[in-house]
Amino acid sequence: MNDTETRLRDYLQSQAATVPDTAQGPGLDEPRGRQHWPVLATAAAIAAILVLTVTFLTRVAPDKPVPASPVSDAAPKIPYTVYSENALHDGDRKVLLPRGVDGFFHGRVDGGWLGMQLPGGGQSQVGILRPDGSFRELGPQGSDSPTLSPDRKQVAMLHSLTRPKGSSVVVIDIASGRTVARTAVMTVRPSGLLVWNRAGIWLRTDGPVLASLAVWRPGSGGNPRPVRLAEFDGGLRAAPTGGIVAWTTRRGNNRCLKAGLSSEDGFRQIREYCDVGPESIYPVVSPDGRTMVNSQVRVVVDIETGKVTRLQLPAEAEVTTFPEPVFEDANQLILITNPPGNQVKTLTQQLYRCDVRSGECALLQTATGITLQEP
Repeated sequence: MNDTETRLRDYLQSQAATVPDTAQGPGLDEPRGRQHWPVLATAAAIAAILVLTVTFLTRVAPDKPVPASPVSDAAPKIPYTVYSENALHDGDRKVLLPRGVDGFFHGRVDGGWLGMQLPGGGQSQVGILRPDGSFRELGPQGSDSPTLSPDRKQVAMLHSLTRPKGSSVVVIDIASGRTVARTAVMTVRPSGLLVWNRAGIWLRTDGPVLASLAVWRPGSGGNPRPVRLAEFDGGLRAAPTGGIVAWTTRRGNNRCLKAGLSSEDGFRQIREYCDVGPESIYPVVSPDGRTMVNSQVRVVVDIETGKVTRLQLPAEAEVTTFPEPVFEDANQLILITNPPGNQVKTLTQQLYRCDVRSGECALLQTATGITLQEP
């Protein structure tokens, strides 16, 4: 049983149960003339200086962060499913899941939500859940691990083959349904597709101790190319655009969440946050690539500056790591907390929205049976 299967098992079991500087104008010599002119002249000079100062600061520092507003307790703006309803919610839309759809979705696409169907016989099928509740199949039967392209116009998937035995990565154009790229047959099946960014499609293969990583650029033919990443622990996430990637490493109980720029040759590390613990870290990256999240210790790290912000959640609450927290936008993070292990029967899961700039969190509702989905 690989790590994803273990996390899925545990999840299903749980379902069953900034102050600005003050500007000051310079002293002005009192001009000669009528006595009320000095006051007016001083006021005009100070006003002009302030206007010029603000204009100058705005031009040289366009990326100065905007102070965080109070966190809203409105309903989440990301898709989520409700187990008891067997339905997907997205804004004011509610879609009942057809039989066999597994309830995990991998992003909004033209025509619905990318997901998978398990029609039986062990043959999984990638496709799109439509707003009317129907399911449009994409790609060959026996495919899984759907991963969207950065522009959301194509989807990559792992296709298991019987003749010849092995697997390949298949890329499907969503609008037409046509196959547009495919790897050669791989005799060792990857554990899954992790992410698709400008460097290519990243694949993970689980080993007896650590995982290995490979990348494949659609259209290049051949097989994915191995990428060496020291002490890689299997977690990898990327911003939808740009080259920022966050990944995890481990040596014994020493674990790190790292971030950097990706290319076909590997990674150039920019930032890391390390701690000690037996659990694996599943990284989360903001849509703009500025922030990464370590859910295990409830901290947010600014990738450029290294600033660490702690999420202001109840001390006893445990953030669920499967499914992971999901960014609603560049600053707002939606997450679910579990009660402590010894209080599962008396307390319930809770749904929160947290502002990653301030760490402030707002309770939205109880979250029993809710699964967060990728927007």
